Amino acid sequence: MEQHYVFNEKLRVDYNIMHKWVVDIFQASGMDSSDAIICADNLVSTDARGVYSHGVMRVPVYVKRLLLKVTHPTAQPEVIRDSGATALITGNNAMGQVVGVHAMNVAIEKAKQYGVGYVSVRGSNHYGASAHFAMMPLSEDMIGISGTIGGTNIMAPWGGSSRMLGNNPFGVAIPALNRYPIVLDMAQSVVARGKIVMARKTKQPIPKTWAFAPDGSPTTDAEEAYNGTVRPIGDYKGYGLTYVNAIISALLPGAAFGPTVTDLYEEFSTAQDVGHFMQVIKVSSFMDPAQFKKSVDDSIDYLKNSPRKEGVDEILVPGELEARSEKQQREQGVVYPIEVIRELIDVSNNLGVTIPVNV
Repeated sequence: MEQHYVFNEKLRVDYNIMHKWVVDIFQASGMDSSDAIICADNLVSTDARGVYSHGVMRVPVYVKRLLLKVTHPTAQPEVIRDSGATALITGNNAMGQVVGVHAMNVAIEKAKQYGVGYVSVRGSNHYGASAHFAMMPLSEDMIGISGTIGGTNIMAPWGGSSRMLGNNPFGVAIPALNRYPIVLDMAQSVVARGKIVMARKTKQPIPKTWAFAPDGSPTTDAEEAYNGTVRPIGDYKGYGLTYVNAIISALLPGAAFGPTVTDLYEEFSTAQDVGHFMQVIKVSSFMDPAQFKKSVDDSIDYLKNSPRKEGVDEILVPGELEARSEKQQREQGVVYPIEVIRELIDVSNNLGVTIPVNV
């Protein structure tokens, strides 16, 4: 589960105001309104869930790539191979969020027809939080799974010190009846690199378990960590997971891998060619959805009734903390670090976008 941030300087912004602001920024960057809304939905809802590493802090780099046309602002994804329950999609270098939503919708339609749907993607870009796509099938009483190779090589093979792999995250979302759905969204690094980027922006130290400096030694300096490598979860086990996910996310659809991966933050002349996968399981193909969701509720109750260690107030399940955060922040406004707001203001000034009066 994601660790939530504590900001020294913060500002609470109404959810709808932030959403419109981000839409305006993307439209000013050349995107159509419908695609700009898809991107804003992805980023602002992710912030509301407390996963700031994949929210609007990414807007400046996305805008830079759009303005330089290294990401195509109006491109549309398309199916290039279709076979029963599977499909291969090219993103045509569109925004990753746009490609991801299209691909997951195709997978959902496949699952409605075949019981399962699997879509592989190439030619995309950084798509944000995997959970956003994994959660899309929940309203259809389906299980959603999504993974990606990520947008930057930031992990060394275990025992190495050079960036050769991404952290290659995946997300899984499972519907429940009365409880929040189970939502597991995890990179194969101890934390997403976006957390290091956020710490770098806010000039905060990081735990020494998060990353390695360029020489391979543990570091608490966010700048050193940014220029070094992230630490895989479980050390060699996380390295194995990220490599396998790279094969499924990138090698299977024919997307960029290893030396052909371009850095989201540093390389602005080459399209990323990011790979993703979307998988959907139709619960009713196996049992009555209400019965299944009741079983999920029961499993949650079983875990939450575990005897607790001293100092632990509550047992949480994956996605619960984020769901609570989203409910609260959609109602009360989303808390942002002042550094992120300042960057959005700078981007808006450069694009001629009106800045909300109460920001």
